[in-house]
Amino acid sequence: MSEEVKEAPTRVYGVAIAWIVVYGALIGVTSLVPLFPYVGGGGYLPLAVAFAAMAPLIMGPAGIIAAFFGGLIGMFIAPAAYPLGLLDAILTATLPAVFVTLTANNNRFWYITIIVFIGMGIWFWTFPFYIPGEAAGFTPPPQPYYTIITAWYWIPWLIIMGSPFGIKLIPKWAREETGTKKYAAVFLIILSGLMVWAIPWFLPYWYLFGYAGTLGAAVATAYSWWFPALSVVITIITIPILEGLRRSGLPRIPMALW
Repeated sequence: MSEEVKEAPTRVYGVAIAWIVVYGALIGVTSLVPLFPYVGGGGYLPLAVAFAAMAPLIMGPAGIIAAFFGGLIGMFIAPAAYPLGLLDAILTATLPAVFVTLTANNNRFWYITIIVFIGMGIWFWTFPFYIPGEAAGFTPPPQPYYTIITAWYWIPWLIIMGSPFGIKLIPKWAREETGTKKYAAVFLIILSGLMVWAIPWFLPYWYLFGYAGTLGAAVATAYSWWFPALSVVITIITIPILEGLRRSGLPRIPMALW
């Protein structure tokens, strides 16, 4: 009796493993390129974040795998971009892809998106300056400024993604052919994802390095304009890529935007 030989799978979530590896390598290499220095010093936010955010738009959920792989590469070749090592491979490279996956597919995952956004917002308002707070050596931030500036990171995007506009129209427009609606939808997908992603990216650093409340407020202020600007750039780059893939005749990838 001949023995049946099973071939190893060559695709993950509809994407060839080779493409996942190549895109992950791109994220790893772009970790060497600084985009924005850490306000508290000690490192920089790398260009890899932009490609990690693009990954699920191009490759669907497989983009999360590519982003994690890229983070693993980046933490070895660009330690200044990943000062927390493996934790930063998740925080800096993987989580942008996770959050953008949620917002790009909000018609499927809106209930998860709402729960996650509310949870992130409550965490931002309380940790670490109030919980554990002064008992752990953290000084309180200036109020009401801190509450207002940190609200910018989650409340507008919670409202958008929790509305019929965010649940039905944004995912629909993002998958249409190139036009004003598509640009607006893709921009809001990226911006909403990155703004809320910033919260779990900020807070571990603030806790581990004992940020003062005033420094936390300064960091939130510094990045408050930067993520919208980055989202514009990512949108302008991403849409021609999506349109090229749409016209290429390649098999469609589940949950990608082409």
